Amino acid sequence: MRALFRNLALATAALVAAVGLYVVFTRPARAIQFDAAIPENVVFGAYHIHTSRSDGSGSVVDVAAAARRAGLKFVILTDHGDATRAPDPPQYLDGVLVIDAVEIATDAGHVVALGLREPSAFPLAGAARTVIDDIHRMGGRAIIAHPDSPEPRLQWRDRRVEADGVEWFNVDSEWRDDSWPRVIGAAARALLRPAESIATLFSRPVATLQRWDAMSRSRDAFGLAAVDAHASVGWDDDERTQPTTLLAFPSYEASFRAVAQAAILSGRLTGRADDDGAAVIAAIAGGHTYSVISGIGSATAVEFSATQDGGRATMGDRLQATTRTAVRAAVPAAPGARVVLLQNGREVASGRGAVEHTNPGIPGAYRVEVFLPTAAVPWIATNPIYIGAPAPIEDVADQTPPASLLALPTGAEWQIEKDPQSIASIARDGDELRLSYALAGGRPSGQYAAIAAPVEGDNGFDRVQFTVRADRPMRLWLQLRLPGGRDGQRWGRSVYVDSTPRQVMIRLQDLAPIGVTSSQQPIVARVRNVLFVIDTVNALPGSSGTVFLSDVALGVGQVGG
Repeated sequence: MRALFRNLALATAALVAAVGLYVVFTRPARAIQFDAAIPENVVFGAYHIHTSRSDGSGSVVDVAAAARRAGLKFVILTDHGDATRAPDPPQYLDGVLVIDAVEIATDAGHVVALGLREPSAFPLAGAARTVIDDIHRMGGRAIIAHPDSPEPRLQWRDRRVEADGVEWFNVDSEWRDDSWPRVIGAAARALLRPAESIATLFSRPVATLQRWDAMSRSRDAFGLAAVDAHASVGWDDDERTQPTTLLAFPSYEASFRAVAQAAILSGRLTGRADDDGAAVIAAIAGGHTYSVISGIGSATAVEFSATQDGGRATMGDRLQATTRTAVRAAVPAAPGARVVLLQNGREVASGRGAVEHTNPGIPGAYRVEVFLPTAAVPWIATNPIYIGAPAPIEDVADQTPPASLLALPTGAEWQIEKDPQSIASIARDGDELRLSYALAGGRPSGQYAAIAAPVEGDNGFDRVQFTVRADRPMRLWLQLRLPGGRDGQRWGRSVYVDSTPRQVMIRLQDLAPIGVTSSQQPIVARVRNVLFVIDTVNALPGSSGTVFLSDVALGVGQVGG
């Protein structure tokens, strides 16, 4: 028996030694360090970080301490939530500026809300368009998170929605398409060189860059590199709560040393958290920002500008299309790096250390990717400079007044619909219909309250018009119901409501299917009911309130309107 244990010990020691030698001899090269001076108005930080407030392993204090060790000046926290928690004001912890944002789950995928002025009066969830509308209403910017993740549930599924920005790069997405042996090997090598080993799993995210370029052709759209740091290996049943963490790996510090986001400010940081937080958010929202994969090369300064008679632009700016615009980019610290200039995603020029190009007056979005010889992923990716007006897109929110209206019934023709535990009543109040409701409490389990009116006959219409107000900020669903299924097929659109009366006009082409339907848009001739619905997508169980509706009508638009 003693000989058996000795042999097992020797075998184990040999295996450990073999693994150790493998790790040592296959470890990645150290990230290249560049010594060039960085302007005082350029600060580097980390964007998209989860803490123990949701599914990360560390506290806010832990994150700030890791960022300080990694040499960063700011971090942007993005714990999962529904925006009903008031965002923490910017603060300095351990010398690092901490900015609070929130990652919200929508029907189309996840979106980060950055720069919210206030908490939401109701949970943000459901249709991506309505969530982004609410983010904008509260002064924030909406960023599509990990849009092309190999994990289907994390992918972005609605290209029609117009967000302000997109994560062109996401660390969490990068390792998911690698084989387990490759991931385990990188994890082992991370014991020696953490950031460099993480970076060995990176590749150029072609699909997401194409997505960003398509967005930039029709509007200003900033791109960010997300560390998507959790510092957690384990499992979780709900991403909104703290997971069971077996190992805090990769560490926050390793993630922060692998990927950085630069913010180009109008001046240097002041040390005043509110002012500096606003400056960093403004720089990012304005596209005055670039990304660095610092696991292959250290963060450094980038020069990128476009000049023409009477104007000069840098990252995030827009110039008019003229007969001639000179575009130039350079990385002074890395004369051997390959600098690639792209217009609308297509390479138009490249050079070593710098690149120049003359635009003869063609509208488009220019951005730069910089490559080091040691990696295929861009070391640096800038935000665009825009030349000319954005490409026109169809106005799907047309509010052309209808040529005619078909009024819906009033009074007793409206019927209450609700789940058995909730309460609802309807009454006439002058020219308004008054819907009072109290949703049942407990966990969300299908609570709802609604009023419905019949649509009689074959009435051709292309929009629904109504005036609405409520006793508190909330969201209200307009729905159309057609025959089919247990409770009919439905299409709907959520609208924001508060104490100010609003005239709302919704075109049928803007309605989205709710659940399983036989077509993308409702067949007008088969519409049997118009409903106004309160449900627990945007109202918490146990909530109550009053909604006032008037002038509810079906409309037919002008020809060509």
